[in-house]
Amino acid sequence: MIRTTARAAAIMAVVPLLTAGIAWAQSPAPAAMSAASESTVTLMPVPPVRYFPKKEVEATFNHERPSETLFDSDYGSESFRVKASSRSKLLDAEIHMEWTDVIYIQKGSATLVTGGRLSNDTTPKTFPDGRPFNETRMGSSIIGGQSRRISVGDVVVIPAGMPHWFKDIEFPFWFFNVKTR
Repeated sequence: MIRTTARAAAIMAVVPLLTAGIAWAQSPAPAAMSAASESTVTLMPVPPVRYFPKKEVEATFNHERPSETLFDSDYGSESFRVKASSRSKLLDAEIHMEWTDVIYIQKGSATLVTGGRLSNDTTPKTFPDGRPFNETRMGSSIIGGQSRRISVGDVVVIPAGMPHWFKDIEFPFWFFNVKTR
């Protein structure tokens, strides 16, 4: 008798769930809704596809454009940038305070030093236009850290807050850099 009562209670508890599941399964999928009901759905605008022909990308790598940024997201909160970056000489080491770098090596090679600490602070106080230079800290090199040789086809993810520096560069050194927050 106790088993029968327990079984009945279990069935009674499951029936509402099954009924709700069947009702949900029989409801029309969003794509199958009528045109009248679709007019009440508010969709966020979809940004356009961005295409960068090879000629424009190479011009960016060759510093023939005013900026190495191919695309700067404008979805309300500047969440990522796509850059065609290059090095034609040794530059200072960096730490980006907010941006993570996702780097894909396109041409050349370099030794990437990560971690450790910056030496000889070279961080500018302002940009040339007078805006404060806050997001990146710079130094002439890195003391300590881990060195690895990177070359064509390699991908590296450098988290925000991580010191990094390209040295022993084989020129030309081109890399796509997706900066993301």
